[in-house]
Amino acid sequence: MTGITTTDLVKRFDDVTAVDGVDLNVREGEFLVLVGPSGCGKSTTLRLLAGLESPTEGAVAIADEDVTTTSPGERDVAMVFQSYALYPHMTARENMTFGLTTATQFTDDEVNDRVAEAAEILDIEDLLDRTPSALSGGEQQRVAIGRALVRDPEVFLMDEPLSNLDAKLRVQMRAELAELHAQLQTTTLYVTHDQVEAMTLGDRVAVMNDGEIQQVAPPQLLYDAPATRFVAEFIGSPGMNTVEGTIKRRGDAVHVTWEQNTVPLPRPVPEAVTSRAGESVVLGVRPEDLSQEKRGPLNMEVTVTEPLGDSLLTRGVVGATEMEVSLPPRSAVNVGDVLSLTADPQRLHLFDVETGAAFYHSADDVASEATDQTARDAPRSRT
Repeated sequence: MTGITTTDLVKRFDDVTAVDGVDLNVREGEFLVLVGPSGCGKSTTLRLLAGLESPTEGAVAIADEDVTTTSPGERDVAMVFQSYALYPHMTARENMTFGLTTATQFTDDEVNDRVAEAAEILDIEDLLDRTPSALSGGEQQRVAIGRALVRDPEVFLMDEPLSNLDAKLRVQMRAELAELHAQLQTTTLYVTHDQVEAMTLGDRVAVMNDGEIQQVAPPQLLYDAPATRFVAEFIGSPGMNTVEGTIKRRGDAVHVTWEQNTVPLPRPVPEAVTSRAGESVVLGVRPEDLSQEKRGPLNMEVTVTEPLGDSLLTRGVVGATEMEVSLPPRSAVNVGDVLSLTADPQRLHLFDVETGAAFYHSADDVASEATDQTARDAPRSRT
């Protein structure tokens, strides 16, 4: 089984802890995306898996074999970097085959066959005799991926491979990478800071912050049931609105209030929420889960409008709290208007003020699925 497992992985650089106790399981044949802000430790994690860095603590296993101290050349992984790292004086063919005949037991015929197969898959058959200077950014990236393909590795490790491309080409290459994985089914760990890339590419997505994994889940579940406030605010474009309020209970009715604003929770309200009556919590609601109503309980003074074609993103303040709402396109909304808003009761989220951990999602099916996914993704102990 060609999966990847890290156990309590730690990497320190002097007094800086870049990776802090990471437990991660990448399943055989899976495309798992590791996403997080710049400096969160995701690229360092990838380098630890490749053997380009040595862990301070913890273990790395590939195909159930401990490779923590194994050299990079013996791990049977291929890495695609952010910079294409192509030799400028070599042709695309030479870049793809460089080191292959000396580092492996492949014959010249086998190498040529592998190059031809990779070139056909990547649609670069007509580019093999060109040098990098004669290739576009997207073509250079295909050659870099082809160099990894010809090795026929057990694992692909990709470190922000699309970040140097323009927006339109990134979208095209995302689709091509998804098609490539569907065809090859090679276990892949893909690192990016772009949450749109993460959501569109990953079978599952691991969100990282400050050297720690916050949550691992399929993209839609990650969006619908974020495990922490950080995940809620990071995933989504824009992220989830969050505001600190107080849980108020009157009989069976439970509300979250702040300043003069009130958001009711749908009944029945679980004991995990009612037991916190009178306590401060963080309420979360996504921009598309707020809608205009004539007598909605929330009043937002509009400060910015951003027409996006398929929607109108509107920013403003509810009390003293900045919030965003996604409205239908061509809505008659202007800066200075006061909108009356209602939150979808089936799309509310509550987070602990101190830890940031989620303890309530109002959609029952989402909450149940999140609990099941957490159990499935629990790291297996190593013996």
